[in-house]
Amino acid sequence: MTISTELANFRIDNACDIIQLPDAVGIRYYNDGRDILIDKIIEEKEDYFYNEIKADLTNWQREYTIPKRGDLDTLWNPIDWLKKIKWISVKFKSTDTDYTKLDCSVMENLDYDLLSYDETVSPFYITSDNSNFLYPTPTEDITDGMIIYGIMYPKLLTLSDNETLSDSIKKTILLHVAERFFYSQRLYNEATTAGNRFQAELIRVANTLSWRNQWPKTITTPSLNYLA
Repeated sequence: MTISTELANFRIDNACDIIQLPDAVGIRYYNDGRDILIDKIIEEKEDYFYNEIKADLTNWQREYTIPKRGDLDTLWNPIDWLKKIKWISVKFKSTDTDYTKLDCSVMENLDYDLLSYDETVSPFYITSDNSNFLYPTPTEDITDGMIIYGIMYPKLLTLSDNETLSDSIKKTILLHVAERFFYSQRLYNEATTAGNRFQAELIRVANTLSWRNQWPKTITTPSLNYLA
């Protein structure tokens, strides 16, 4: 069921029309509530949103931009936002069959100028601002030469999207929509009731999901090298 249909059903359930709750406002309320719930789930068990991204390596390119919310892949589809990097692995040669895990370092811990590590035998990466810097610097063009293992913050939904999370999560999000809608209509008692229910459901859903066994599924995404 699309978010547009969910909002249409919400209007029926709450005796309002599209003038009182336009689609543009409804989807904003929905995404806001969804983000609050995602943050709560990550707080309880961040690995719930674990995923893997593959990207191309480019000859003598050290810096690779980290995907952020709103970026598009090579097919012009929105991609999930990389919230947290767990680690990075790379192939040093196009003939490599295995990836090598890189150590994470910070500039303050390095003894020498960064350029001196272009050919280091102790591979590492540095994350700075919105980029990862790889050492040693890649010396070949390698398709899917890098894997980023991390926590992915789901993309914002559009009206034509289907909710990718569970039905219990969707119902919780709609309580936030109700709270925002009632408040906009100056129905403060109803808004307070919906808000209290939303807060209670946040805790219940997050606790339920936090103990679920996680079996990470590898998803190969289109090359993100164009973001560099």
